[in-house]
Amino acid sequence: MKRLLIIPFLLIFAPVLFLTSCEDVIKLDLKNSASRVVIDATLNASRGECNVFLTHSLDFYHTESLPKIIGAKVELTNKSGLIKTLPEDTPGFYFANGLTVSPGDVFNLSVTLSSGEIFLAKTEVPVRVNLDSLNVVMGFGGPGPNSPLVFLLSPKWKDPAGIANYYRFKVSKNGKIVPGSISINNDQPFDGAEVNMPLDEYDFQLGDTVCLEFQCIDSVSYSYYEQINDMGLPGFISATPYNPIGNFDNGALGNFGIYYSDVWDTTIVPGR
Repeated sequence: MKRLLIIPFLLIFAPVLFLTSCEDVIKLDLKNSASRVVIDATLNASRGECNVFLTHSLDFYHTESLPKIIGAKVELTNKSGLIKTLPEDTPGFYFANGLTVSPGDVFNLSVTLSSGEIFLAKTEVPVRVNLDSLNVVMGFGGPGPNSPLVFLLSPKWKDPAGIANYYRFKVSKNGKIVPGSISINNDQPFDGAEVNMPLDEYDFQLGDTVCLEFQCIDSVSYSYYEQINDMGLPGFISATPYNPIGNFDNGALGNFGIYYSDVWDTTIVPGR
């Protein structure tokens, strides 16, 4: 377990941005759409593991589980031409480990369905940046004298200068992913700087077990997640509902991304 430093900090929650209502749920008049292939593929460069989930999409208002695509041929190829086949581990899930991954390498992922349809995606391995420390920032949940204590996570790292870097944070509390806790950043505001970034969207209490996954992601994944985040913003308006655009060809939904991962976990306790 990595030791965390607790630092005083005042947090005053912003006014609530979401308005609630007891009115009936509004159901948009969306047309049925043809089923499409959905490919959720990631390569964890830190662990040398590649995960690929294959499903078919459903109409907008269908609530059942996505149909899994079985019997596909999934292959991963690096720029040297080395091919690694991903066996089907469970229905619709294809997996391989023991992969050698280096920053700057380029990987191609091909998915061939039993019908003969082929889907291709390509991306480059990002630069690895290590998380130097993870502080716990202590403050108050409001301006009043009786406001409860809260704690925030504040990761610290050194951003490489002159290189476009993209970061993603995943936060878990007591063993569960915090809803809406997958956030992204690019390094344009702090290129080459020492970064200490309080994640003030998520607060914790004493005794909570906390896990932060600090990811260095590729540029195509950053663009993909940015679209997802924009679609979830309050006030987002689009003339036509759309799916985020990934890097697969031939009309497939989803994305193939490569990332380095640094995981820190602890229990929130009083400062020592």
